[in-house]
Amino acid sequence: MKKATRNILLAVCFAAVILPMLAGKPSAADKRKAEYAFMEAISKKEAGDIDAAYALLRHAVTLDPDNPTINYYVGFTMLNLDRTTDEEVDSATALMRINTIERPGDYYENYIYAILNASLSNHAEATRVLENLAKRYPAKTELFPMLAKSYAAQGNFDKAIATIDSLEKTEGRTVTTTSMKVNYLFNTGDTAAIINNGKLLLHDAPNSAVPNALMGNIFAQLNMPDSAFAYYDRALIIEPDYGYANLQKAYLYNSLGDSTNYEKEISATLLNKNIDVDTKVDILTDYIRDCIQQGDSSARVDNMFRTILNQHPHEAQIRHLFSDYLSFKKDYKNAAEQLSYVLDIDPSDPKNWERLIWLEIFNNNYDKAIESGKKAVEYAPDELSLYQALGFAYFKKEDYSNAIATYDTLLVRNKDIQMVDEADIHTSLGDIYQQIGDTANAIKNYEAAININPSNALALNNFAYFLCTHKKDRIDDAARMAEMALAADPDNGSYLDTYALVLFLKHDYKKALEFIEKAAEHRDSDTGNAELWEHYGDILFMLGKPAEAVEKWKDALKDNPGSKLLKKKIENKTYFYE
Repeated sequence: MKKATRNILLAVCFAAVILPMLAGKPSAADKRKAEYAFMEAISKKEAGDIDAAYALLRHAVTLDPDNPTINYYVGFTMLNLDRTTDEEVDSATALMRINTIERPGDYYENYIYAILNASLSNHAEATRVLENLAKRYPAKTELFPMLAKSYAAQGNFDKAIATIDSLEKTEGRTVTTTSMKVNYLFNTGDTAAIINNGKLLLHDAPNSAVPNALMGNIFAQLNMPDSAFAYYDRALIIEPDYGYANLQKAYLYNSLGDSTNYEKEISATLLNKNIDVDTKVDILTDYIRDCIQQGDSSARVDNMFRTILNQHPHEAQIRHLFSDYLSFKKDYKNAAEQLSYVLDIDPSDPKNWERLIWLEIFNNNYDKAIESGKKAVEYAPDELSLYQALGFAYFKKEDYSNAIATYDTLLVRNKDIQMVDEADIHTSLGDIYQQIGDTANAIKNYEAAININPSNALALNNFAYFLCTHKKDRIDDAARMAEMALAADPDNGSYLDTYALVLFLKHDYKKALEFIEKAAEHRDSDTGNAELWEHYGDILFMLGKPAEAVEKWKDALKDNPGSKLLKKKIENKTYFYE
């Protein structure tokens, strides 16, 4: 929280309010030097050089350590430096406090100091300063809501209410002041005062939708839904397009478990042209979350999105949210389509390009993924994760030469900045070389990956599997690496399958069955599992269960219909050594 205050009101205060630096005439040489350093600091700040400004201010304060204004700006500038620690924030606020004690009439410095303390949850200190300012500057109406919030943050709701009352005496009742006062009254439990304050605002503007909706909110919070609905409906009679009333009705229906009317009011809100896009995105996000929690993936959400997009076809936020929802439903094709529209609107976001590439890979549209990847690296050539995704798209398309070239490019670009885990790059290259039968380069890259990161589970698993299929004389090495991978991710179906294969090759068929069963339980149901089912069948056959083995081989053939070996096993109902 403290670090978030670093840039608070820098533009408002640092140079805009320069008060006389010294309480009296600067008679001493050091005070003159301090004044000069102070003005130079302001010049550096205006040039955007905060570090230089801070150095000059530190010099000024050594020349004139008792000057409250210099101390104030030393503290203020500390908050705008990078990497400010909590201790430095405390020191900065302590320096700024000196000015508020010695010069309580300096409005802007005290005002900014109060805002700073409120943002740091130093509410007692914020209250001290705001009370002083409110007495000195009663016409500064912006002080009173801040002071009320500061009282409320300390649980002093009576003073918060009294502060809003004082503001209303000079400025009149508004929706904002009434809402604040009602919120504070809810904390006091004074139901009569809550309703009375709502009705006072309503009396001022009985034919306005907003006070009626506020009364609806009051009764909803008081668990009086019938009265709440009556006021919401009245607001909508006065102003039929006042979508906020529909939204509040929806929330109330939802709290009552009335899903039919909830849907009706949410739809009315989302289709309301007067509701801003940000609010609609927030509503949709909550709505989708509810649907996900309820396991509802019906077409009604899709239809709602499409209806809203007819209203707002060029709103990237809505299309992005729709893409996220479709991804959750594993509708990768349409998720990619929506994200493509987002990139048409704004092609500058590399994270959206990366996401699009992966969506197209998940949809098995490797040509489209490669096309998107090429565009992506044109827009963002320094975003190295794009090369990783593009390389994988080439790999899935079995365009191994371009896959190798892409990963080699990534290795070179990544060498100095290490934005991508180099072990992952070498693992990918090992997988590619394994596919093209280049055993030497496969081993070279797998070993490089493990040397870089000995605990990289993916590298350990893939190298172990490679040794099982290409270097059976190193089965003990394969076992060691497979065990390490599985220890890192014990529920990974692929790692369980690899370890089952290791045990199969070591002729420990009973234990192999135990692990292949776990692998089947934890398999990725969205991808083909031909190898897993084939290994399952092989293990069952070796355990004297040929009929069950054939069934698993048939499952494998569904995922890999071109396998001659599987067809041979099924036809002959026996295991064949490769």
